[in-house]
Amino acid sequence: MAEKIPEITKKQIRTDIIAKRDALTEAVRRSAADQLFAKVLSDPFYVKAKRILGFMPFGSEIDVRPILEQAIRDEKEVFVPRITTNGFHKEMEFRKVKDLDPVSFSFGKYKILEPSPENDLYEYNEAEAMMLPARDLMIMPGVAFDRYNKRVGYGGGYYDRFLEDKLTLRLHSIAVCFECQFVDYEIPEDEGDARPFKVFKA
Repeated sequence: MAEKIPEITKKQIRTDIIAKRDALTEAVRRSAADQLFAKVLSDPFYVKAKRILGFMPFGSEIDVRPILEQAIRDEKEVFVPRITTNGFHKEMEFRKVKDLDPVSFSFGKYKILEPSPENDLYEYNEAEAMMLPARDLMIMPGVAFDRYNKRVGYGGGYYDRFLEDKLTLRLHSIAVCFECQFVDYEIPEDEGDARPFKVFKA
């Protein structure tokens, strides 16, 4: 009997993919960011959206700030994450930003730039989402993705918890990544894991 090949774990995937992402050259990063800028801005989810939930890249993540800056110029409302703590319980919220000038941000728990807690809070309105399903779009980060749009994040579960009551209510999402972050095997999935609607790679 052939020996069974052990299934890969999310921890192993993170280690492997982050190492590959860290090794990308600056030229590859710039080219990928330019390609994704064009893909996202031409996508119907973006064109129809009035509010964009983005993220501030850290480490070797792909730089989506040009997309967010264009969204501001397009007069869309732009929100980025902030980690909040209630006792031992940590959650992610999104606060509105008018520009991406670093002086308007501070470093949060994971050394990621975060907006001020005084900025307007993104609030998901269930009734509004049912009537205007294309209003909101999330540009989502991640470590790895597969052909089924399964996602491996960083292990904190922030996006999974944030989206658990919103995916079926039409908060659209596009995950963005480098080509090396898209794997040719099926990613293991746990109950509660949120898949993006689309994955754009470059």
